[in-house]
Amino acid sequence: VVAPTPGLPRLSASRALLSHASPSRSFVRGIKASSLSEDSKALYALGANIGQQLGDLKCLKGAELDTVLSGVRDALTNNLQFEVAEYAQSAAALFSAKQMAAASKMAEVGMTILADAAAEPGATKSLSGLIYKEVMAGSGTSPTASQTVRVHYEGRLVDGTVFDSSIARGEPIEFPLDRVIKGWTEGLQMMKPGGKAKLTIPSDLAYGDGGQGPIPAKATLIFDVELIAVM
Repeated sequence: VVAPTPGLPRLSASRALLSHASPSRSFVRGIKASSLSEDSKALYALGANIGQQLGDLKCLKGAELDTVLSGVRDALTNNLQFEVAEYAQSAAALFSAKQMAAASKMAEVGMTILADAAAEPGATKSLSGLIYKEVMAGSGTSPTASQTVRVHYEGRLVDGTVFDSSIARGEPIEFPLDRVIKGWTEGLQMMKPGGKAKLTIPSDLAYGDGGQGPIPAKATLIFDVELIAVM
């Protein structure tokens, strides 16, 4: 068993949906799904799930990611090509610089998306920076932060990538409004049962500087939400 190398960066992981992910050239890139056996597809899905949980690696480009995955494979097969401990410090510095550059770019893009969302007809911007746009009016009483709601939703990154969707799963979800990200707590209190809305949430009302799983650091998030009921 290869022990973790002291000084190397550790990656965060969180629950992620099983869906398509781009494979590495070192493994099955270029192989069509139709050519894979059922067992191979299951193993591919396992790899996709692991990859989606390692959202920190999204700061790397294709060739850089291939090199990282080669290191993963060689560590798993006890076939490291050199003494990696000697590069622990430089690896941590390089990875940190990549993350900072990616976060800076994400923040810049997010500002543009928030401005565009605020300019949409019918959209309102709250004092916190949340952009709320009613898509379909509901009726009744809006929930409070201490209540539990049942909702359908789809969450997207600014590039259109869907990172979570109860709609795709075909199952509404229930949760207390004081146990979710700030943008959700605020936005859902602006809705009424039966209503639908688009929430464009700045990073400081979402997952902030750290990100989580498939969500990068400083990411502005876009949610389509249907408030089914207040429990």
